[in-house]
Amino acid sequence: MRLMSQLVLPLSTPPRFTFENLVVHDGIQEAVLTIRSVYGSLQRPAPSLYLYGTHGTGKTHILKALTDLLIREARGLHCTVLTIEPVGLPPSFPDLRRSIAEDPPDGRSLFAAAIDDVHLIQGEDAGHLWNLSNKLTRTGAPLLMGSRTPLEETFTDNPHLQSRIKSGLVFRLEPPEDAIRMVIVDKLARDRNVRVSREVIHYLISRKSRNIKELDGILDALDHASLKLKRRITVPLIKVLEDEGTI
Repeated sequence: MRLMSQLVLPLSTPPRFTFENLVVHDGIQEAVLTIRSVYGSLQRPAPSLYLYGTHGTGKTHILKALTDLLIREARGLHCTVLTIEPVGLPPSFPDLRRSIAEDPPDGRSLFAAAIDDVHLIQGEDAGHLWNLSNKLTRTGAPLLMGSRTPLEETFTDNPHLQSRIKSGLVFRLEPPEDAIRMVIVDKLARDRNVRVSREVIHYLISRKSRNIKELDGILDALDHASLKLKRRITVPLIKVLEDEGTI
C-alpha cells in the first residue's frame, strides 16, 4: 500500500540572504571579501559588479546579501536601491523598462541597481539595460549583476556595455567541494530549525543533487513531509518519498 497518494507541499517563508548566513569557501572567498570591502561603506562613484558561475554557485545569495546591505545604507540617505529579476516564460524584464521611464518613488535618488540572471536579457531589454547603465553612471551609482555566463558571452551585441562592465569588478564563482556542501546543507537545515544527520546529508549529495539551490529545495520538501507525516527526516523516509515521486 502506498504511504500517500499525493503530498501537497506548502511554500515556506523564503530565507533571508545575508553575508552573515553565507558559508564562505574557496570558490567564492575572493569575491565576498572584495565585495564587502568595496561596498561596505559605499562611496560614489562606485564600480559595477558582475558575478558569474554555474547554477548553484551562490550568485543569487551574494547579490541579495549585497542588496540587503545597500538598502539599509540607502534608507538613511533618502535613496533607493532598484532590484530587477526576470519574469515569465520566455523571461522578460519589465522592471528594467520601467526603470528607464520612471524616476524612483518619493523623489529618492537611485543608490544602486541589482539585476539577477542578466544572461537572459535579450532584444529590447538589452537596450534598456544600456540606458539604465548610462543613468547610473551619471550619478556614480553601481550596477550589480548576476549571470550564468561569462561577460564575453553576454551582451555580445553591445561591446560598449561589455567594456563598461569589464572596467568594474568581475568575479567567477566556483561551486563548493563536497565537504563544504555538507556544511552548507547542515546550515540550511539548522536555519529551518530542522535536524538532519550526516547520513541524510551524504545521501542527498551523493544520490539527489550536488547543486546547492536544488538541495535547498529538496530540504524544504523534506521539512514539509516530515511535519505532515510526523516522522523524522531519515534515509528510509527519503526513499519512501522518492517512490512516491515527491522528491
